[in-house]
Amino acid sequence: MTTKQVVCPRTPEDIRRALERKPEWLQGFQQEWMAAATDFSGQALDEVLDRWHPFAVACATPGHMDEVEDMARRMSSGDTEGIVFYDDAGRAWTADNERVPERDDSH
Repeated sequence: MTTKQVVCPRTPEDIRRALERKPEWLQGFQQEWMAAATDFSGQALDEVLDRWHPFAVACATPGHMDEVEDMARRMSSGDTEGIVFYDDAGRAWTADNERVPERDDSH
């Protein structure tokens, strides 16, 4: 199952709204945002937005959090069949740390 990633604007209000699905993430964002705001630092506020925006996108993407939670449940029970991870270079690996051969889509 693959989800389509949606765009979540990088504003405090949009991030807060998206994070409502994960109350512990929302609480973390709000605490960091308030701490940065009390310092009156625009750079600190931007850093909070940079840190939490990917979490907001994950929450705003239909089905993504369900996939992540299902994968975590499966892995914690030892069921890693068919789970694939990607490294920073985009290479695919199995849960047993075996490289997944690249597909040749040129045909």
